[in-house]
Order: sequence, then structure tokens, then C-alpha cells
Amino acid sequence: MTRSEAVGATSDEFAVERLVSTSTDDSTAIALIDGDRSRTYRELDEVALRVANGLHALGLGHDDRVAFLGRNCIECAELLLGAARAGVVLTILNWRLQTAELSYVIHDSSASVVITTAEFADTVRSLPEVEALRKLLVVDGPDPENGWVEWLAEQTHTGDPVEVTRHPDDVVVQLYTSGTTGRPKGAMLTRSSLAACIPDTAQLWELDSTSVVLSVLPMFHIAGAGTLLGTLWAKARLVIDNDASTPGMLRAVERHGVTNLILASVMLQGLVRAPESTDADLSSVRTISYGAAPISSDVLQAARTMLPCRIVQPYGLTETTGILTVLDEFDHAFDPTGPGAGAAVVRLRSCGRPRSGVEVRIVDIQSGTPLPAGNPGEVQARSARVMSGYWNQPEATAEVLLADGWFRTGDVGELDDDGYLFLLDRLKDTIISGGENIYPAEVEDILHSHANVAEAAIVGVPDDRWGETPLAVIVCKPGASSTEAELIAFARTRLASYKCPTRVVFVDALPRNPTGKVLRRSLREPYWADHERRIQ
Repeated sequence: MTRSEAVGATSDEFAVERLVSTSTDDSTAIALIDGDRSRTYRELDEVALRVANGLHALGLGHDDRVAFLGRNCIECAELLLGAARAGVVLTILNWRLQTAELSYVIHDSSASVVITTAEFADTVRSLPEVEALRKLLVVDGPDPENGWVEWLAEQTHTGDPVEVTRHPDDVVVQLYTSGTTGRPKGAMLTRSSLAACIPDTAQLWELDSTSVVLSVLPMFHIAGAGTLLGTLWAKARLVIDNDASTPGMLRAVERHGVTNLILASVMLQGLVRAPESTDADLSSVRTISYGAAPISSDVLQAARTMLPCRIVQPYGLTETTGILTVLDEFDHAFDPTGPGAGAAVVRLRSCGRPRSGVEVRIVDIQSGTPLPAGNPGEVQARSARVMSGYWNQPEATAEVLLADGWFRTGDVGELDDDGYLFLLDRLKDTIISGGENIYPAEVEDILHSHANVAEAAIVGVPDDRWGETPLAVIVCKPGASSTEAELIAFARTRLASYKCPTRVVFVDALPRNPTGKVLRRSLREPYWADHERRIQ
């Protein structure tokens, strides 16, 4: 049984390669705004066709890979749409990665063409993989031979690209996530998984042709890519802005009349607490969607008071093409003085209930047996939204995709009697800091290479700004010593800054179970003891 058969995909209602195909009603409507630049739906449709024909001219065909490295921009959207028309898979690279990390991902993805912005062009040219590329294109660099604009101008935009046979299980986007081994994995998102999730996401946000959506989340995350696709599906307008600061977002809301804000929890917290928000004109905002990090009930209630609009909180993963469950506007809009207010406050700590077409269950961590409400265990989901697997990693795929269609999220949680999902911990010990996933084993491997470190364990601890942040617990080698500042600086030369520990503590030995496994929960517990919500 395929994933589509398991839950009933509706791929006919969504075709990513036709998102910008225009009618007389929407052809001149603005689709994208990026600073002082914009694209109408007609212009975006034309460029997507040029991209598709250009990729075919470079020899790329069905299931080949092309990669993009750069901050959010119009060109990333153009490439995604054009690649989908050509039957080519797009990998959007995390620009925050260090050179060695980028090298691994480009090699693993099998991308034969890379498009980058001038900001990262020298980094790409320094990678050993660049010699094997069919083409390297730079979006905004002064290089006519390898310029994106010049390349596009050479491509035809009439007629259809080379005929591509399409199937619901064809991969459209490959986004990289990581596991406890620290090795990134390419989650393959298909036509059917996008079909099952993107239209529903747009409906959740109540998008239509009058909507103006602000995108500050990076498109290498499913939240950022999903925002782009959902906006285009609804024929709405997307404002692309890489300034995720509170003042920057407030300026964008006022300038463009933004109706929909898609935020990480830390961004919502910033809006609530920033003095600038008091005087800002937020009257155009209709819906705020937040998620990806812990947030307190106090912040949520303050947001509801300050922002009298719909507030929703989705929960999902890259591997599920985004949203699985939602804490909807009715859960946020309760009367704190009315009957049942106590239970409503408790539910603000949940992730809400499954969306249509999504099944969620809790199973015993050891046996895999489904558990009744009120019992903690592993969270599993079954839906057409689930990825087809990890690129070139069949063993890792088999670990999370079960034969009967259930996907192992790696999260620990429980369901209440009304089907609300409460997350309690993470099986894989992933740390989520400001919406970014941090994988302890990867950071530990770097710290272990320090001359004075015998053992290292990374755990997530509470942080008022980022939700949680990495703490390094270090055992030094006999006769050696180090300092917090030294080890943090050491990590910063080898890892993306958001992955580096922000605090270091030194101990004589790490706690372990009888089999020798480090007891991370024992390390975390003292720091979380007074916090009502462990993860989101």
C-alpha cells in the first residue's frame, strides 16, 4: 500500500508546475515582492517556462537534481517552479552551513547544477564538487558567462518544455534535515505529499487573492517553502523579506498591508515584547501562524490581547511536508474568566488536533503497541503528506517509515481524550533553537576533536529568546583544562553559529545507563524543572 492509498491523496487539485499558470483575472496580479522588485503571475509563469527549458537544455531530465544556495529571493521561487515543470528535483541549501557541511550536502544530493547568489558564489567555487557540475549560475553577480539573468534570456518561453511523464510519487523538492548521527538526510517531498498538505495549509491561513503574506522564514525550511507554495496556490501575494527582526517585520506589515504573518515562536514573542509594537499599525493582519519552538502561555495570551486577529499554531516536520496538527483560532480565543478557562489554558500547551487526512497515534516506545489517551509514548503519523523517504538512505528510511504507512516522528507525546496532542520530549534529542534544528551528535563530534576534551554531551536548555539553546557538558582529559569561552570559540570556527553551545559546564563524568549510553535527560532535567512546556 502506498502513502497515497493509505490516506487518500488529492493530487489532482494541486500541481506545483502549474501554480502560476494564469487566467485573465490573475495574469497582471502581483505574485511576489522582493524589496523594490516584483513579479506578476504572468511574468512568473514566463520565467518558470524559461527555467524549465533551460534545465532541459543543460541535459537535466526526470529526477535529476538542481540546487539553490542563497537567502530568500524571487529567483529561488522561479527555480522551484521551473524545475517542477521540467520534472527536475530542487534542493534548497541551508546558507547557514559551514563550507564542509555544504560540500557534503551538495555531493549527497547528486545536484549537477547549482544556482547561487553573489553572497555565496565564492563559497561554492571553493568546493571540490564544483568541478563536476554541469553549470554554476550566479543570480546577482557581474558574470555574463555564468549569470542567471543572462542564462534566462537565452532560453525560450514559448510552448511547453520537453514532455515529462508525471506520477504522484515523483519527487519535487528535496529538503535536508539531520538525525542523531549528525549526517544530513534529504527528505524527498513528492507531488502527492505536496498535494495533501499545501492546499490545506493555504486554507488554514484563510488565503485568497486579497491576501498579502509576509515570508521571513528561510525557504530551505519546509515552513518557508510551504509559505511560498501555499501563497501561490491561493493566487495571493507574497512579500519576501530576509529581515526577521521585530522592527523589520513591523515595517513590512505597514508598508505592504500584510494580512498573514507566518512566524517562528521566537518572532511572535519578539512582537509581543517589543516596545515598537505598541505604536505600529497592525490593523491589516488577519491571521498569525506560529510554531517551531517552545512558547509560554503568558506570551500567547499577551499576543491575543495585542493582536486581535486569528492565531493558529501548526505542528509538523520536514518529513511530513509540514503541518500534521493545529491548535486553531478557537483554542486561542477563549474567555480567561469564563467557565472551563483552566482547561483552555492547559490546551495552549498542546499542538492541537490532526488536520483532515492525518492520523496521529501514540505507541509504546519499546513494543510499538498503540496506547490509549493519557499515556506518553512515541508520536506516529499516517498521511499522504509523509515524504517518500530519505534520498540514498534506505536504512534510515526504513527506520522511520513503517510497512503499514505510519511515520515515526521521533517525538514523545500523549493525546488527551479529545485528541489534542501534547509533546513531552524528543527521542532523537534534537534541540530546536529559534526554529533551527540542532543535532547533538554533530556538535559533540566537533568538541571531541578539541585537544583537552575527553567527553562531550550536548543538551537543550531553556532560553528566554530562542526557546532553547545548546548546553555543552564537558569532561576534560586527565591533567587538562579548558574554559567556556575557549570551547565556544573553537566550535564557532567549525559549525554554523546557531549550532554552537551558548553555555559550557565542566563535570568529572557523564551520567550513563548500564549499557553505557549517556543519560541526556538527567543532564537536561535540572534546567527544565521549573518550565511548564519542554518542547513544541
